[in-house]
Amino acid sequence: MAALAALGASPVPEIFATMEEGPIPGEINPGEAWLESHGRSLGHFVDGTWLKAAGRTSLECQEATTGRTVATVPAGDSSDVAVAVAAAKAAAEAWAGLGGPQRGQRLTRLAATLAGDRRGTMGALLALAGGRPLCRTLGADLDLGLRLLQVPVAGAQLGPPGLEGWTPLGVVAVVLGGPCSLPALLWKLGPLLAMGNTALVLSSPAAAPPLLLLGELSGEGAALPPGVLNVLAGPPGLCRALRTHPEVTSVTFLGAPQEELEALVWGSPCRGPRLGCPRGGRVVVIVLDSADLDSAAAAIAATAAAPLALFPWGGCVVLAQDAVVAALERRLRARLGGLRLGDPTDPKTEVGPLPPGTRPPEGVVQEAREEGAQVFQAPLPPLPEGGRRFYPPTLISGVAPTSRCLREPAPGPLLVLLSVRGPTEAVALASALPQTAAAAVWAQDITVALDTADRLPQGLVWLNALDLLDPSGGCAGGAADTDLDEALREFGCPPWEQPSKVDELLSPLVTVDDPGDPELAQAVAAARGAAPGWGRLPRASRARVLRGASAAPAGGRGAPEDGDNGDTAGGLQRALLRWAVRVERAGGAVQALVAAGLPGGVLTVLPGNSRGSGSRLARHHPDGLWLCGGDADCDWASAASVPRVWGVPAGLLGAPGQDPPPGAERELELRCTRPHCLWLPGGAP
Repeated sequence: MAALAALGASPVPEIFATMEEGPIPGEINPGEAWLESHGRSLGHFVDGTWLKAAGRTSLECQEATTGRTVATVPAGDSSDVAVAVAAAKAAAEAWAGLGGPQRGQRLTRLAATLAGDRRGTMGALLALAGGRPLCRTLGADLDLGLRLLQVPVAGAQLGPPGLEGWTPLGVVAVVLGGPCSLPALLWKLGPLLAMGNTALVLSSPAAAPPLLLLGELSGEGAALPPGVLNVLAGPPGLCRALRTHPEVTSVTFLGAPQEELEALVWGSPCRGPRLGCPRGGRVVVIVLDSADLDSAAAAIAATAAAPLALFPWGGCVVLAQDAVVAALERRLRARLGGLRLGDPTDPKTEVGPLPPGTRPPEGVVQEAREEGAQVFQAPLPPLPEGGRRFYPPTLISGVAPTSRCLREPAPGPLLVLLSVRGPTEAVALASALPQTAAAAVWAQDITVALDTADRLPQGLVWLNALDLLDPSGGCAGGAADTDLDEALREFGCPPWEQPSKVDELLSPLVTVDDPGDPELAQAVAAARGAAPGWGRLPRASRARVLRGASAAPAGGRGAPEDGDNGDTAGGLQRALLRWAVRVERAGGAVQALVAAGLPGGVLTVLPGNSRGSGSRLARHHPDGLWLCGGDADCDWASAASVPRVWGVPAGLLGAPGQDPPPGAERELELRCTRPHCLWLPGGAP
């Protein structure tokens, strides 16, 4: 009791009555203390040390709440990028040569350092710079980030199954172009480093302090060798300096809006570095008439206050059944009105300011008002001086399905409530919403809930929950859902793929103008219409179709043409029979290319020259795009909007008449399927 009184805390009965957090001893913000220890003048972290070029212009690191300058960083330029790339390249061979077990030990030390005494410093800097409440950055976000770092470590130590013969890519750049949480970054850095690559992280000044702390921590306790993790801060567009460094074999973008991404990317899927695009978005929640409305409203309001760490932008869309929509709306208004807005570094705060670099959703809200929607906004409390980045918790209801607030994700504590007649209509609307990262179904009738969840296209679906994320059960949403196996493969080079030649500069790609091709548009529409039915067929039925198709080449085989070894039909038969067996064993929807026996729309063959066909196809926004051969190549600016793009390596299928190399069929299977993770009540994936 005396200790509590010395801290100025309330008596114990009052603590239990109010359930308020106690004061921080000494009221010392560890993030501010770390900035002070560096004189509030930070540098780049390159090759295990601080890099501060003389005479360089300084950029301000501003607090998310008030905009005050908390530190400065030098404005990174092409010379800094050159130094960082050289350091990463020099460290790459030794880091890859350590082997999986030793790399796993080093990454485990990094995770232990991050979870130790510096935990409070990292959480405070994330709240200070990003505006995310301290109760999340210091708790659930950091815990999730550590798991996302440690699970790939286990894969590196044990040796990932199916990746025998795979080698590291080399130097990989990670570009932060917008709101990005620490877990989202660690979900990239964990597999990247575990596979033996070195990393170069490019950040804006606003997001730089916590990332520079991560770089500093990577050198403490001999966690990572110098040059393995490098962090640069600079103005927008700094990543363009990477174009002159062909030794950068892969570039991953995090947080960049689609319209900005198209102006930053370069190269193509078949030439130049690999490209990883951000796959965030909003969460769609379906509330059925048997749902526990109180628990649903509490979880939805909490998600609006602080979006899930891996989906830090986009808001939340709620589809409620007619019978419960009015009762749910009353509960949501009460919950949103009770949220605590304020300084994100205060442990009591539930809603912080908008993330740096994002625009308030006022235009979306105003347009909904003009369309006749009902808009509820909680009153703003007294805010910190200069706190202009706060937006009140908002609920929009009574909107039309074509409203802008449903078409465009918007940042901030914004909920959109829409009434549906039943599960079938809810699934149809959830399938039509653009840029959705995950979904949740709330219902006490578990049979209806499971049936509804199974029909949703989102790869990550919760039942009666909204915050269950774990890499062992699938944790990344959107159209390019990622599990651990795919996360590791993203940063590895298979034995059938030829590494890029670093001594050849990337030549500019000629983009073919698209005059409009009605046949192509019709073919894409037919394929999109046939995909759900073909994908939901029982695997035995798909296998039967493939076996039937395998008989077609033998029946129609004629004399071999010039340049044909005469075994084309035999190779096709063997491939179809192999995939018939695989489709019986696989649980997912495996789409195999066959010559006959498929339902209409499943396979469409168009005549004509393949030159520029990749760009033309990409503009129709398919769910995936495979590019076979240089003539079909397209620029990344056209293909960046396609969730899954793959430049198929020439050596993947092996020589004519021979079986594909080991692991190639597994690679094809992963490329044409995606995980569907369903979290059941109780938390088991």
